[in-house]
Amino acid sequence: MKNLLFALIGFFLLTTGCDSTVKTGDGNGRILPNITGGAGEVLVVVDKYIWDGHSGELLKDILQEEFPGLPQSEPLFDVTQITASSFDNMFRFHRSVVLITLNETAEEGAVRYRKNVWASPQIVVQVEARNSTELEKVLKNNEQRIQNFLIQYDRRRLTESYSASRDQEIQKIMAENHHIRLGIPRGYNIDVSTENYTSVSIETPDFSQVLHVFEYPAESDSELQSGRLLENRNAFTKKHVKGPDDKSFMTTSMVYPPIFYDVKRDGMNIVEIRGLWDLEGGYMGGPFISHSVFDEQRKRVVTVEGYVYYPNQKKRTKIRQLEAMLYSLEII
Repeated sequence: MKNLLFALIGFFLLTTGCDSTVKTGDGNGRILPNITGGAGEVLVVVDKYIWDGHSGELLKDILQEEFPGLPQSEPLFDVTQITASSFDNMFRFHRSVVLITLNETAEEGAVRYRKNVWASPQIVVQVEARNSTELEKVLKNNEQRIQNFLIQYDRRRLTESYSASRDQEIQKIMAENHHIRLGIPRGYNIDVSTENYTSVSIETPDFSQVLHVFEYPAESDSELQSGRLLENRNAFTKKHVKGPDDKSFMTTSMVYPPIFYDVKRDGMNIVEIRGLWDLEGGYMGGPFISHSVFDEQRKRVVTVEGYVYYPNQKKRTKIRQLEAMLYSLEII
C-alpha cells in the first residue's frame, strides 16, 4: 500500500508537473487555486520510518540549517512532515512541497523541480530513489541545490509581490535622490531623504523594520572590500541612526563577525553582508542585511540595507521581507 501511494503521487507529478504556466481563463493553461502556508514553511511528504532514519535526518539538516546572521538560532524553514496517505487536497495546495518517493522500478535516483503543480505560486521538489540507501546518496549529492531552490523561489515570490505593490512616492524619491529602483511595498513611511541618505520604515510599539540607502563616491570596485564597506557603514549609521539621545548611535557588532557573500544578479556584482548591529551608548540591537554595488557610470558605491529591532522575538521573517526588497535593486 505504501509503494502504491508513492507511485500515485509520482504519476500525478509526471502528468501535471510540466505545466508551469498559470493562466486566468485564456485557454492556454489551467486555473489553479492560491497556495496555502506561510513564507518560510515547507511541507515534506515522506513515510515516518524514512523521516526518522538517516535520510530523514539529512533532509532535516538541509531544511533546518541555521538561518545566517540572526541573534537567536532560527532554522531556514519551518518544516511539517506528513505521510503520503495524508497528502490530500488541503495539503496539495501548500506553497512549498518536498515529495520523497521510493520506487524500485526507477532507473536511478533523481531530483526534479517543478512549479505550480496543484496551486499557484507553488514549488514542488520531488526526490526519487530505488531504496533508502540510494535516497541518502541523492540527498547528499543535491543538498545545496535543494536548499538554494527553496530559498530562491521563496524570495522571488516575495520580491514579485512587493514589486507589484510598490509605494509610488518612495519610488519617486529613490529615483530622484539615488537613481535606483526598489520594490518597497505600501506601508513604509519616509523618515528622511537626502542626496546621499534615505530611510523608510515601519514603526510599531513592538518592532522597527527599516530599509535605508546610502551612497558615497568611489573610483573603483575596490571600495567593495569588506573592511571599507564596514567602515563606511559605521560612518553613515553613526551620523544617521541615533538611539534615544544623540550620544547613542548604531554600529556593527563584532561579537559575531558579519558574513560576506558575493552575489551576481542582472549583470551586477553585489557584496551582501549579514550581521548584527548594536547601539553604542545604549542597549538595543538586532540583525541587518545589506547589498552594496559599485556604480561605474556615476563613480559611487550604493548600499541598500535593511535592519530589524524586535526584542525577544523571532526575526527571520522580517529579515526575509527586507531581503526580498534588496534583491529587487536596480540602478537606473
